Amino acid sequence: MTAIEKKKVSDRYAAEPRAAKELQAVLKISQALTGKLDLQDILGVAVSTVAEILAAEGSSVLLIDPATCGMSFHVAAGPGAEAAKTVPLPPGAGICGHVAESHQPLIVNDAQNDPRLYRPVDQTTGMTTRNLLCVPLQSGEKLWGVLEFINKHGSVDFDDGDLRLAETVGAQLALALENAHLHEQIVRKERMAAVGQTVSGLAHCVKNILNGIRSGSLVIDKHLEAGNLAKTQDGWQVVRKNNQMLSNLVLDMLSLAREANFHPFPTDVNDLAQQICQLVADRAAEKNTTVEFIPAPNLPEVTTDPTQLYRCLLNLISNAVEACGEGCCIRVRVCGGPGRDRFTLSIQDNGSGIPREIQAKLFTEFFTTKGSKGTGLGLPVTRKLITAMGGRIVFHSVPDRGTRFVIALPADGEAQKKKEPHT
Repeated sequence: MTAIEKKKVSDRYAAEPRAAKELQAVLKISQALTGKLDLQDILGVAVSTVAEILAAEGSSVLLIDPATCGMSFHVAAGPGAEAAKTVPLPPGAGICGHVAESHQPLIVNDAQNDPRLYRPVDQTTGMTTRNLLCVPLQSGEKLWGVLEFINKHGSVDFDDGDLRLAETVGAQLALALENAHLHEQIVRKERMAAVGQTVSGLAHCVKNILNGIRSGSLVIDKHLEAGNLAKTQDGWQVVRKNNQMLSNLVLDMLSLAREANFHPFPTDVNDLAQQICQLVADRAAEKNTTVEFIPAPNLPEVTTDPTQLYRCLLNLISNAVEACGEGCCIRVRVCGGPGRDRFTLSIQDNGSGIPREIQAKLFTEFFTTKGSKGTGLGLPVTRKLITAMGGRIVFHSVPDRGTRFVIALPADGEAQKKKEPHT
């Protein structure tokens, strides 16, 4: 084997470890792109991994600021990295600005003698840029910024092999930036749609309540002018009822919008449920409907939040009373006992049931079958509170045969977290 042939073999074996490292770097970055890392982490993994292979002192990703069309250091690693993040680049400034404007990669191995060097970066970081490799981050026609590596260790120049690796990684990062931008747009549209739906639902509810208050006020004004103070009570009852609806609406909206906090302590669930049944009994009697309470025998006190549980039960039992026709029966049953880690409450009626096409919408915000008498927030709030307390709420309804709601909750509410879980 000649000396030339030996050198070729030696060069090939010397190149193989570098090629393997490059392949591993591209694979690592690809895994980061498909994993659960956020964009900041992906960019950080990329610049640090490639900088190690290129033996570069510093590395950075500069992104274009849409407001100024200049660039800023979004991710930086190496000496002076944090200081560099404080230096914005005006449009077209520096070697990086030239790469951004030309959309072409560039190697500059004598940076101090290049008139395009943006010296305020060196002055701020305290570093001296000897050589520099820079590639554009571009997907399609969209330029996001540039990927930069500076100062190869050992006074060695950047070469075409370094440039190829940087371009390969740059293409991956441009794709990551585009995906992040598209995701942000989708999230923004979804948020705006949710805001629009909420505002629309709120406006409808508030309009109905204000119409009720206005009607009650007209009755009051009419009988005040006639000097009939006794009749003004009729109008006042309407106003008071709608004021309460407005108060409930605000409370429900706050419950939906914020984290649920609980204050569990020993509670007699039998007594709590019986109080609610007695509260709605008169209203049920007006419709010739009976409310039957069946307590759980030997049920000890359980640790739960009685205020939130009271609110949920009152909503479900009141709904049953309003949904039932003449002559119906509502049974409220508590189940549980010593040694059980959960207790249940069921509210069952023998009314007309819930139509199948409506059942899937029951827990949707602002959906109501009560017209102007409902806000469509009672059931969504109830489910949120029950879920946040570590419980479940389910229902079963058969048209013309009735409906049954069941709540299951842990008997030891101290184990509940102070804020609702993500579901």
